Amino acid sequence: MNELVTRIEKAELCYVFADNALRRGRRDLAIEAYRHAVDLRAAEHVDVTEDERLALKAFYAYEEALSYGERRRKCATGTWQLVKKHGILEALKKRLASRSVDDMDARLKKLDMQDYSIRAVALRLGIVLEEVA
Repeated sequence: MNELVTRIEKAELCYVFADNALRRGRRDLAIEAYRHAVDLRAAEHVDVTEDERLALKAFYAYEEALSYGERRRKCATGTWQLVKKHGILEALKKRLASRSVDDMDARLKKLDMQDYSIRAVALRLGIVLEEVA
């Protein structure tokens, strides 16, 4: 990761940096800034396990995919309601079962965050989608 991006300490500043980088034709730096923003936002949660932090990165990356190419930032409201109601890892399982996950994989690939996709994180954590009888 570029040193300019690693020096950024707040997610909000990553977005400003990304906008400026895109304006100057540096898409590579913008993508690094988006990824760094996901990492910073997940790091703000202090009382979570490493598995939960990885799931949080997937949720924040999902929000980045929702916001990519839009004029305003979007929040994954339904996902955060699931987190509040069921917990982080259970919300990951429920999101894995939803169809909206499939739509975001292409956008995450454009952002070079396919390793933060809900499907990839679930696979890394050993969570499999249970067959519905």
